[in-house]
Amino acid sequence: MAVRYAVNGAVAEITIDRPESLNAIDSKTYRELDDALLEMEKDREVRVAILTGEGDRAFCAGADLKEMDRRSAPLEGEWRPWVPNRAQLGRMGTSDLGLGTSKPVIAAINGYALAGGLEIALHCDIRLAAEHAEFGFPEVKWNLLPGYEAYRLPRVIGLSHAMELLLTGRFFDAREALRLGLVSRVVPGEELLAAARSVAAEICRNGDLAVRMTKEMVQRGLDSSQDDHFRYLQLHYDILDSTAEQREGIRAFTERRTPGYARVTE
Repeated sequence: MAVRYAVNGAVAEITIDRPESLNAIDSKTYRELDDALLEMEKDREVRVAILTGEGDRAFCAGADLKEMDRRSAPLEGEWRPWVPNRAQLGRMGTSDLGLGTSKPVIAAINGYALAGGLEIALHCDIRLAAEHAEFGFPEVKWNLLPGYEAYRLPRVIGLSHAMELLLTGRFFDAREALRLGLVSRVVPGEELLAAARSVAAEICRNGDLAVRMTKEMVQRGLDSSQDDHFRYLQLHYDILDSTAEQREGIRAFTERRTPGYARVTE
């Protein structure tokens, strides 16, 4: 298996397990990531996922270029890059990672996060990094195009910073990633998974439906007008108003106690 999936209480841990290839992604790994995310989404006991890479060298070094080279079909001596189609990537494709699930996904970046590997991290809702982690979008160095990062990165760190990183292809360290706002926290490598689990546990203490609705509103708000956002917000308020979770949250606040949220069983 190229991807390991484990559940601890309300937290799923998804690990890309190809350390010999710096956890690079091939077609099989895409499909297994898809399966893991679908399993996480349908499990009503799971409320948060942590995504990381095996070992301490790499989170994910991007697409497996060896597989791309094998699948390239030269025509009359002209090299053409292999571009995976939807069928080859299974049901997922990178654009569904993180943003395709209603539940929060935390990236625990434990080493190299490069090209498509950093793209995967960008799909996650929260990104934590080890102090030794290194980042980069080196596609242009190999005459390749960036994928989802060309859309997402300017929305995360701003246009000028995104352009510099995408057009130079240079590597940068975890401290610069923190300064740019690409990650929200940098910790020693040996503390990374514990930090991710701590954030996941804090999320799990909140109202499950409110957490998922908040995630969805933020995502929709990135590409919607203010009027559309407020209409969508009102719709969610109306839904949440009718739930036992909201009544429990308000009652716990007035009684000065910790809420005892029941599981949401949709």
